Amino acid sequence: MRIAILHGSNDAYGASKVLCQEVECLVSLGHEVLVIVPHSGPLASELAPFGAAVSVVVDPSLVVLRRSKLTDLLHPLILRHDVARADVVVLWTLALSAYIPVLRLRRRRFYVSVHELLLGRVGGLLVRTLLAAGSFPVCACSEATAAWLHDHGVGRDRVTVTSPVFSAIDDVPARTVHDPLTVAVVGRVNGHKGHLEVARAFQSPELSGAGWRLLLFGAPYPGQDDALQAVLGLVHRDPRIEYRGEAASVSAIAEEIDAVACFPSTPEPFGLVPIEAWRVGVRSVGFADGGAGEVLPVVGGLGVPRTDFPDRDIASALVGLAAMVHARVALPQPARVNPLFSQDRRRALITGVLARS
Repeated sequence: MRIAILHGSNDAYGASKVLCQEVECLVSLGHEVLVIVPHSGPLASELAPFGAAVSVVVDPSLVVLRRSKLTDLLHPLILRHDVARADVVVLWTLALSAYIPVLRLRRRRFYVSVHELLLGRVGGLLVRTLLAAGSFPVCACSEATAAWLHDHGVGRDRVTVTSPVFSAIDDVPARTVHDPLTVAVVGRVNGHKGHLEVARAFQSPELSGAGWRLLLFGAPYPGQDDALQAVLGLVHRDPRIEYRGEAASVSAIAEEIDAVACFPSTPEPFGLVPIEAWRVGVRSVGFADGGAGEVLPVVGGLGVPRTDFPDRDIASALVGLAAMVHARVALPQPARVNPLFSQDRRRALITGVLARS
């Protein structure tokens, strides 16, 4: 079959990373894949190894529901000819959900892959309005996301939880502890991923000494530069904190760090970073909610409750993490973790979703 995937981003972050995994599974099942994105970015080169089986097309007229760029809603909702001719259309994230009525009206086969956990009123309204009605399949990136969709009217029998895919590893590398202990925050700098929160926690008495170092990785999406400026304000005042810009992966920075800190301002749909960290022998710590709350126990991370005092929560969590790192508490072995994120499992789930679309 020919599968057309509409994706509202073209970057190296969570949803785009998992899209590459989805494409790899689809190609391995014998399908051809067309990916439509609104602007240029790394996906074309990331998907180039699949050759003629995958094509990436940049279409600036793609209608993407994004708070930072509401002008996209002014674009006409028209299905491209190559998308309309596809056997199955995939709407990658809720940002493309404006196309649901068009696809239903034209009786096209499709499914929606949800990588958001929008716990506010607007997110719930979006799900109830566009996803709850109908019988089309919905994929969710975690059990937490699936529960959120169900809470807003999406039948649980319509939802398939498709966790990210990671190739199996034979062992978890052992790492030497740095002095000072070095913690990293990795993710898009948008005011929600925890860069500012962890930097603020570094100002607390528990973390005030010279035994700590914080490296911040990521970059803002256009229109989110204020979030970076807020982070840089603290970076300039604390020599223990450095902003490094984009990181290709956790693996690329693993030699420099002892742990990754995952403290988003709201629960995340899934915890990619803790899994990536575990694979290269780096420990993780974060709030025990959302998708990350599912992942942290699996990879031997430290999960802590979220309260109304995030600076205090983060500081105490990092102190607990330091104790684990210095005690060299063993990370879980691959035999326990690998099967949960295998490509075989994902292929089987996708095959079922395609059959129901």
